[in-house]
Amino acid sequence: MTNGVRQKNDCWSGYDLRGPGAMTVHVTREQWKNRDALRLANDLIEIVVLAGGGHLAEMSLATGQCAGINCLWMSYWPTVDPDSERAAHLVSRYGSDPAARFLAGYTGHALCLDLFGPPSPKEAQLGVALHGEAAVHPWSFKPTHDGCIGHVELPVAQLSFTRRLSLAYDSPVLLVTEHVENRGVHPRGLQWVQHLTLGPPLLDSDDSFLSASLDKCLTGPLGYEGHARLQDNASFAWPYAPELDGSIADLRAPFTRFGTGFIAAGRVSPDRDLGFIAALNFRLGLACIYCFRRQDFPWITIWEENCARTAAPWNGVVQARGMEFGTTPLPIGHDALCAMPALPDTPSTRDIAPGQVVHARYLAALVTVPVDWHSITDVQIEQDTLRLVGEKRGSCIKIRVHGISRFFKEDT
Repeated sequence: MTNGVRQKNDCWSGYDLRGPGAMTVHVTREQWKNRDALRLANDLIEIVVLAGGGHLAEMSLATGQCAGINCLWMSYWPTVDPDSERAAHLVSRYGSDPAARFLAGYTGHALCLDLFGPPSPKEAQLGVALHGEAAVHPWSFKPTHDGCIGHVELPVAQLSFTRRLSLAYDSPVLLVTEHVENRGVHPRGLQWVQHLTLGPPLLDSDDSFLSASLDKCLTGPLGYEGHARLQDNASFAWPYAPELDGSIADLRAPFTRFGTGFIAAGRVSPDRDLGFIAALNFRLGLACIYCFRRQDFPWITIWEENCARTAAPWNGVVQARGMEFGTTPLPIGHDALCAMPALPDTPSTRDIAPGQVVHARYLAALVTVPVDWHSITDVQIEQDTLRLVGEKRGSCIKIRVHGISRFFKEDT
């Protein structure tokens, strides 16, 4: 039993993936913290996805000493499905729209589409929330032989979104394929961002380390609500960012300045086809890995909240680290993004023509590592193998993932 509360356990599917000896994937409906959810599970890993907003709410190992530890950030406050009768009441407790609508459902890994940051006044009048429509609408799901397919319509943006979640064969890996279709009559510049949020128990200030495939970076232009840790509009090379007091922050270490927060943009190194994010807790010997194609998501937004925000629902108690990979560098809205100093020459949106369908692919993995590993310096895909490189010379972990090389090469 992992985090969350099961109130239903009616099995939708359980199929042998690849003949004798293959694992069985189970897809079950349940209530997760009073929200409608699906749990995907095999013998190695469990994933919980919420019907309200499509959030990946839980990712945990199914066996071993780290079994049941949710490696995604869990909201410190009550959340609700957007079509629940309680939604309006909860939104009113969390402040004014449009941010409150997002916060009322936000946990774990959220989808920002087709907006990253606050809506324009016109969009807000049409009901668009912070980070767009996808995270505040109900999704439909259907089971597959290896996971499920989720779908949501974005009426204001006139986009149709589909996400397929597949548990990999005989490995603690989730493969994700996403499709966006433009059903409008005008081209759009998509802001399409995976709002990945990490925090305790995986991350803490003493025993954790974050790695990412970044080179050039830029801090945000808008401070941090009076509690900024970093200078505004400052260029730097990952991971060393300039602090307000003139010192240098190593952004690989989370939660080292209590009562502060920051937002920065990092460019995925152009010499890589695949970008990665690795969060390691060396006390637990547990790592959470994301790997994605740079052509899909060339930016990572680094965000940290360390008990800085005191208004509801934050209440001065939240620790959260966002490592948000996507098409767009910063969650500051279209106008503010255009007014920023020149960014490294990487597009900040993804164009989609009327009637066009665009695709993205990425994976998430949970890995146990030796206790003497204090960092992961690289993540690579080699001949259907996920390869993690440690800080010590010659140290690596190889995880066989059937079909992974083909998975990242396909574009349908």
